[in-house]
Amino acid sequence: MKPFIFKKFQIFDQNSTMKVGTDGVLLGVYSGKKDFNYALDIGTGCGLIALMLAQKSTGRILAIDIDEPSVFQAKENFSNSPWNDRLYANCISLQELAKKHKNIFDKIVTNPPFFFNSLKPSDSKKVNSKHNSFLSFEDIADSVEILLSHDGIFDIILPIELSINFESVMYNKKLFLNYELVIFSTIKKPFRKILSFSRNQTLTFKSERLIIQDETMHFTNEYKNFTSDFYLNLG
Repeated sequence: MKPFIFKKFQIFDQNSTMKVGTDGVLLGVYSGKKDFNYALDIGTGCGLIALMLAQKSTGRILAIDIDEPSVFQAKENFSNSPWNDRLYANCISLQELAKKHKNIFDKIVTNPPFFFNSLKPSDSKKVNSKHNSFLSFEDIADSVEILLSHDGIFDIILPIELSINFESVMYNKKLFLNYELVIFSTIKKPFRKILSFSRNQTLTFKSERLIIQDETMHFTNEYKNFTSDFYLNLG
């Protein structure tokens, strides 16, 4: 198994429930734009987002997952990176972590399960990473409300069709949407949103968009620029 090679690190994902993918890269790029002191990566899988945050920051990152092989692989990936002294992986659920700590993270990120209200995958590892029976929107909101510092930021990537429901759940916890990045696979196909929440309700809500491919199915210049600190060559 060959690793995925990024500009400043490499990563293996063969034993992980959450593989290297576009969603993780998109969230890692966006969330790494602002520095932090202590970040939490929920459902880290192979550790991709945590590594991306480490590359762009000076802060510490705790990466958690409930799947032991994923945590072991994340630890290996961390140990082989230039930022091993700032990266930590722990096999613990988000709910359990929230019972032990309060208001300690000024950055929280997650690329969460997507198969809500669908049949459970037959593979138990896929159930853990992809189905909401282990981590619902309410679970995420409840725990983020406890763990996020008073001036902290919470970033999440979701399918378009789930974003409004999640915004409502977060609003009920007095966590307010300050920014959204609407991601288009092509010019006419929005398919993901990155949502950024804080405890501060602001009048300066901002919405932007990012188009990945043009009409000829080539990567757009804006996408190349967006990911340029990480990808070696998009062609």
